[in-house]
Amino acid sequence: MSTATTPITPAPAPSDFGPKVLHYWRTLPTLRFLLPAVPATAVLEAMHAAPAVIFVTSCLAILALVTLIGKATEEIALYTNPTIGGLLNATFGNVTELIIAGFALQQGLYGIVKSSIVGSILGNLLLLLGAAMLIGGLRHPRQTFNSHGSNASVSMMALSLVAMVIPAIIAHGAAFDPDLADDAVRNRLLGNASIAIAIVMLVVYFLSLVFQLRTHRSLLAPTEHEHAQPQWPRGGAIAALLGITLIVAWQSDVFVASLDGMMRAHPIFTPTFMGVIVVAIVGNAAEGSVAIWVARENKMELAFQVAMGSSLQVALFVAPVLLLMSYFVGPHPMTLDFSILETASIWASVLVASQALSDGESHWFEGVVFLAVYVIFGVVFFFHP
Repeated sequence: MSTATTPITPAPAPSDFGPKVLHYWRTLPTLRFLLPAVPATAVLEAMHAAPAVIFVTSCLAILALVTLIGKATEEIALYTNPTIGGLLNATFGNVTELIIAGFALQQGLYGIVKSSIVGSILGNLLLLLGAAMLIGGLRHPRQTFNSHGSNASVSMMALSLVAMVIPAIIAHGAAFDPDLADDAVRNRLLGNASIAIAIVMLVVYFLSLVFQLRTHRSLLAPTEHEHAQPQWPRGGAIAALLGITLIVAWQSDVFVASLDGMMRAHPIFTPTFMGVIVVAIVGNAAEGSVAIWVARENKMELAFQVAMGSSLQVALFVAPVLLLMSYFVGPHPMTLDFSILETASIWASVLVASQALSDGESHWFEGVVFLAVYVIFGVVFFFHP
């Protein structure tokens, strides 16, 4: 059953080039003022500046660029609905994550790649959604979203947790299973299990799209209808989305190279911390800015779709794709054996989400709880060797 929607007419664009550019500039989020970091990164790289300096400028550049991706996808979402809009935003936000991780794979930084997967899930599920609940809840005492969608999403996150636990058991199973004491046997089983899990997760991900967008579209329809008008024409938003994604690919290459150099020069920044916290936050800035922005405007349905959709895409799509990519890119194939601490952090995030999201309502204190759990794990990962 389809729901009738009011036709959307884009805001009329100014006729002159100068006022038109100014009009679009003003519609961008505040992080647009970081855009000069893009050419600055190119200049610093050409000058062979210190890796730490290039790392900082490339971080700022990617933050600005992925925020523009977030704005473009939000504009496209206004021509569709919150479900499709959240899916688009999560997809293009995770394109940045996929590109950064792809370059890290090429350089053999498997610890960074695995940690960034965990960090993206934690960042989206705890930091991003928690911040959206807090900021939105401070302005609107009670915000709602579809409880059926939240329950289905938490179930898929539980599946992702199971997919992480099995390789961890194999990797650390020598203590309780004598058959796994032999390194060759254990590595062969771990590699085969990782491939099987990756294929299953990809199948589940594509079936979830069928579930959300086709068979149960009416069940997962938003609890509230939004009537905001787009500020960009549809064609312009799509063109901007594709163009900025290409620039992000170049910036990601610079970012990964400077990241490796900075960790060598400053050992205090461990691969685990950089992957779980820094790389994840930079790679998911687009979703973060959009989710917090729309939650503040009482569009919690879209905020939830963006945050949860991104977490699920990282777990069910990005992680399996990166594993399969590792067979063609990098020194050797990657496996899905996450550390005990990383697995425990995902378990805690799924537990908190399942308790808080089941009723389809949120308030600011739930956001505080989400953020508190994220800070706890952030501190632990910082001191993790």
